[in-house]
Amino acid sequence: MLPARVLLLAAGMLAVALASVNLYPERHSTNVDVYYVVVAGLIYLIWLVSLVLAWRGLRIGVFIAGLIAFVEFGVIAAGHFVNAPYDVHILSLHEGLWTATVLMSILPACALTAMAAIVSWGHPTGRLHRLQTLPLLIVAVLGTIAVILYSTDSLRRGDFGTANAEDATFAAVAAAIVWLVGAFWLARVRLVGAILIALGTFILVYSFITLHVTAGTSVSAIAKTSGPLWAGIGLAMATLAAASFVAAVAFLVSPLVWRQSAKRAPSGP
Repeated sequence: MLPARVLLLAAGMLAVALASVNLYPERHSTNVDVYYVVVAGLIYLIWLVSLVLAWRGLRIGVFIAGLIAFVEFGVIAAGHFVNAPYDVHILSLHEGLWTATVLMSILPACALTAMAAIVSWGHPTGRLHRLQTLPLLIVAVLGTIAVILYSTDSLRRGDFGTANAEDATFAAVAAAIVWLVGAFWLARVRLVGAILIALGTFILVYSFITLHVTAGTSVSAIAKTSGPLWAGIGLAMATLAAASFVAAVAFLVSPLVWRQSAKRAPSGP
């Protein structure tokens, strides 16, 4: 629905901004030294230049932008979403809860940048003018934001059931990424997009039900401990995910229904 290079530029700029902001708590917590910050700053500058080159249609820019996004995703996931001296939970306790929000936001930004780079390699300016799937894309974007905010609040309360904070937050963000990528692919490759949306949203809805409906902390308890706003964000996330799951299943089932209807239709004279 939009040119790949537009998504590459937008997601890449967001990823660069978030990664740059993340350098402050990394350095302040002494998780990294000043040399790491300098090298990372230079890499982010190269990343920014590559995005401009990619926007102008140069493949070297597309390659570098996608490569750095892929590496940054791996660095953040391996450094903060595993048991480590400064994992996402410990860093948030040390530097503030906002750092967890930034870390989780970097992952989908990098994932979209890498995906857009892959598409931009062959189709930088191509787009589809069919807007039927635009509502699902908007819902996926809003749902991803809600997932990150909901996970941030859950991290503050330590409310992940039997899972540890690192695994739970990464799983939530990974499911949101699958949901978001599926929404972007739905317009071009309907089957793949619908499967990805169904998979990502099923994980989120199932987790929400097991953690806050059938067991665990109820939504009313979240409202008492964190406030009605955070309870509302959790409900909004679950509602958007459930609606997207139903829509994705409808996309998957509708071709089968049409085929069966065509087979049963009476032939003409």
